[in-house]
Amino acid sequence: MSQYGTSNMGSIAGTKKFGGSTGFVDGGMGSTQFNQTQNSIVGSQQTTANLKGKLTVLQEMINQLNEELNFHKKEVSILKSEKETLESVLTVKTQDVRKTITNELFRVEEGMKRHYAHQKAENSRLQQQITTLKGEKTALEQQMLALQRRIAELEDQIGNDED
Repeated sequence: MSQYGTSNMGSIAGTKKFGGSTGFVDGGMGSTQFNQTQNSIVGSQQTTANLKGKLTVLQEMINQLNEELNFHKKEVSILKSEKETLESVLTVKTQDVRKTITNELFRVEEGMKRHYAHQKAENSRLQQQITTLKGEKTALEQQMLALQRRIAELEDQIGNDED
């Protein structure tokens, strides 16, 4: 058996070799020549039979290889089709993900802008409150200084009146 499941036929069954019972007595002059002729005929018949057998085996092997080649071609075609389908699906999914991420990025950027504007307004409001409080503190300190002077003046007047 060969690797492709065919049997190699070395010789063809049913081929008979001549010479066992030829009707000639051994040692005669004509028998040697007759045996040579018989051997050449048998040899050519065996060669022809062997060639036909080998050609048959080779043809079977070629047929099997063609079948395998066609099978593999179909397999490659199926794989190419699957590859193209997967590439198409991957492209669609990539586009969907890109669109989703772009939308999410836009939404986050808008949220950041809103929060930034809100924080900026809050900072401005707090800065105004600080400025107002500083003004009020300065006014209170001035009033306190004025009241301390008034107290000092009153204490001086009370101290002068008691003398």
